[in-house]
Amino acid sequence: MKEWVKVCLIAFLVVAVTPSLVTASTEIEDPKRVILTYEKDEGLGFLDEIPHTIHHNYERLGAVAVTVNQDDLPLLENEEAVTSIEEDQQVKVSAQQEGWGYTSVGTQKSEHLGLAGEGVKVAVIDTGINTNHPDLKVTGGASFVEGETFVDDNGHGTHVAGIIGALDNDEGTIGIAPKAQLYAVKVLDQDGNGLVSSVLAGIEWAIEKEMDIINLSLTACTPSDLTKQALQDAKDAGIIVVAASGNRDVCTYNDVTDVLYPARYPGIVSVGAVEEDQSDSGYTYGGPSLDFTAPGMNIKSTYITTEDQQSGYETLSGSSMAAPHVTGVLTLYKEMFPEFDKDELLNIAINNSLDLGEDGKDNIYGHGMIQAPTTPFSDFERDRWYSVALELMARNNWISGYRDASFMPQKEITREEVVSIIGRILDLDNEQRETRFSDVPKETFGSGYIDSAVDAGFVNGYPDGTFRPKDLVTRGDIAILIHYAFNIEEDKELESFPDISTEDYYYDSVTTLKDSGIVNGYPDGTFRPMENISRSEVVYMLYKVIELK
Repeated sequence: MKEWVKVCLIAFLVVAVTPSLVTASTEIEDPKRVILTYEKDEGLGFLDEIPHTIHHNYERLGAVAVTVNQDDLPLLENEEAVTSIEEDQQVKVSAQQEGWGYTSVGTQKSEHLGLAGEGVKVAVIDTGINTNHPDLKVTGGASFVEGETFVDDNGHGTHVAGIIGALDNDEGTIGIAPKAQLYAVKVLDQDGNGLVSSVLAGIEWAIEKEMDIINLSLTACTPSDLTKQALQDAKDAGIIVVAASGNRDVCTYNDVTDVLYPARYPGIVSVGAVEEDQSDSGYTYGGPSLDFTAPGMNIKSTYITTEDQQSGYETLSGSSMAAPHVTGVLTLYKEMFPEFDKDELLNIAINNSLDLGEDGKDNIYGHGMIQAPTTPFSDFERDRWYSVALELMARNNWISGYRDASFMPQKEITREEVVSIIGRILDLDNEQRETRFSDVPKETFGSGYIDSAVDAGFVNGYPDGTFRPKDLVTRGDIAILIHYAFNIEEDKELESFPDISTEDYYYDSVTTLKDSGIVNGYPDGTFRPMENISRSEVVYMLYKVIELK
């Protein structure tokens, strides 16, 4: 039999779940609760000869949570069918207004995209959720605390749930994903106490119910092989698992140089907390396994109603509060890109995060503070020179991407695409119709904008009666389009670029845009007017025009 494994688990958040199968044999005089793994082919026959009570049977893991007599443990240790034993330790909790966390992760900037987490299933594995709270809608759940429902009688799980999905109802506060389907998975009791076996059962329930995301605001000082395997099963099922990095008042007897468990397991999205000024909270663990930071200090959210707390809202702090901010943001990404797998969604979130501290990933902030989606593009990266411009253009629905949700910033742009973007900015008529050009039929996506641009006087066709919509646009051509579409005033006395002469057809336009600060040259001072221009360059030039206006 494998060596005895002792687990010390201290939880900051845990969820509500339903009662599990309990089979009992009497004569247990000195009870010891443990979790056994066993050879699946052998079954549980090895328990028949000793008094026992089965609390949970994890068929997926090949494990069982059971109470036996202390004196019978040596028999189990010597049983060939038993492969490991873990002590079933206790777990504990730790400690409509847009809160600072809501705005710091940029949720309000996602509103133009219509994102609210609709259709995404989120399991909050905690103390349950207050099902009667007017600011919450609980889709379902289960309790793995024996004899209890998944209704929260502690408050912690309700607080976490509100950060993720408090309703947009002009009452109390608002969650990051107010239309998400929240599931209460209760594994801790009224005092915030529970067992590892309950957490394992909650994870298995989330897998069986095909959750999209699991929030685990709970931490442990030492690893558990069974918890690690259960979470690996969840990841293999395509579930994103988000976990708190842990608070520094835990594991004080250990020299901790990384986040706590389960956040430290590979593939778990680990989250630490920052202050309102985006500085390190100094209160939560960091380390090489840290993925993100998020608002975690003085966070107001939904709560249970108690004799001492009548409002139904409370302010709490810690990595437990940071984790659901990340869960909420990932819920928005899942809604936006439902066909993407968990790794693709995480890559988008990493590229879109707000880098803090040292450049790139570090042990204090991870990849940075997570940010809600502000553009519909899967390849958006916040640290690019054109990022602000792309964000603005997307927020106003002036640009669109490709069928795979990418923007392809370095791809060259066509005449039809440029005219359509300018047409959206100018609010031209985009109704598809027959045009005066033989190569622009009504079915062409930009036919309306092209026809309207001709009427507006800033677009012409070629002498042969064509428009050539798929031709690529040069830097000189885009200068002409912008110059005349937006009526930018000229100054004939200005100096142009050394590679442009007064005889060039684009001279006036390039020079005017240079004077207005809309275009710059290359480091060598040239403009290179005959080079094809990229989508990102066009977006940035139009952004400068909008700033000018």
